Amino acid sequence: MRIAACISIAALAAACASDPQTPAVFASAETEPVKSLDDAADDPAIWVNPADPSASRIFGTDKRAGLYVYDLSGAVLQFLPVGELNNVDLRQNVKIGGWAGDIAAASNRTDNSVTLFVVEDGVVEETGSFPSMIEEPYGLCMGVWGGDVFAFVAHKTGDLVAYRIAGPGGGRQAARLKLESQLEGCVFDDETGFLYIGEEMRGIWKTEFDGASFAAPALIDEVAGPSGVKADVEGLALYKTGEGRGYLLASSQGNNSYAVYRREGDNEFVARFSVTAGEAIDGSEETDGVEATSAYLGDAFPNGVFIAQDGYNAPKGSAQNFKIVDWREIEALIEAEEDAAARSD
Repeated sequence: MRIAACISIAALAAACASDPQTPAVFASAETEPVKSLDDAADDPAIWVNPADPSASRIFGTDKRAGLYVYDLSGAVLQFLPVGELNNVDLRQNVKIGGWAGDIAAASNRTDNSVTLFVVEDGVVEETGSFPSMIEEPYGLCMGVWGGDVFAFVAHKTGDLVAYRIAGPGGGRQAARLKLESQLEGCVFDDETGFLYIGEEMRGIWKTEFDGASFAAPALIDEVAGPSGVKADVEGLALYKTGEGRGYLLASSQGNNSYAVYRREGDNEFVARFSVTAGEAIDGSEETDGVEATSAYLGDAFPNGVFIAQDGYNAPKGSAQNFKIVDWREIEALIEAEEDAAARSD
């Protein structure tokens, strides 16, 4: 959700610029813009091609029109005009009853549903949907727990509903959680059973999910706290480096930056960074959705990527798109931050 309107280059520089003291990385590539103008692009997901990682796919929602499928250079390969999709996520190599494969889900505000897709050899096909129990499904993430596949749908009302996916064409409610105010971004850790939720004006919550209920949530970081996260808290993503290890990443929309926390333990804050303009590709501002993977994606991205929606794509007047960052840039930044912290101890 956009929280400010930058109506000129001067305003963009003054009101929407990242803190100059925030360490910066550069995007290695960017997707073609979505066709819809204004606030339209929202949330990315990554499908890893097991046969040819360099032929992996990026999904990106146009919340006014449908779903884009890009290659790793950012070129459009498919567009599915399936409605006002806000968030998208996927799981690969899952089994649901007698069906097995790769499945994606997206929150669809056109008909208050969760739209389902199957991915085969990088080609996406819409296969069905099921109704949202609450109007205007907003944020969405997927997870696998206890052998079942779930879609978690977040709402502006503060509600989060877990649905057990019944196959490529349906799902049913499994659990429900209530927080105080507007939610959007979420990410589920399939190894630990922890669900992370962004309450836009409050902070990041962590709850344990057992397939039928949620544990009492704990606030792991708060807006305006020491980490420097500023409202809105938007997209969340996991970057896995090993069993139970890695990083949780969050879009701090209020200062055009991204917070990094440890995946393990109490999710200690590690670093904050921005994606700034390079010689050929602009940076990202007022980011909604983010995604990350540590999977090998070919020689260009051997340690995976971080993807961020760009709310103010250059040149001025362009439709929004998604920026693709080589994880090695972020890895080097994290190592430098950790080294600096160790020297100061």
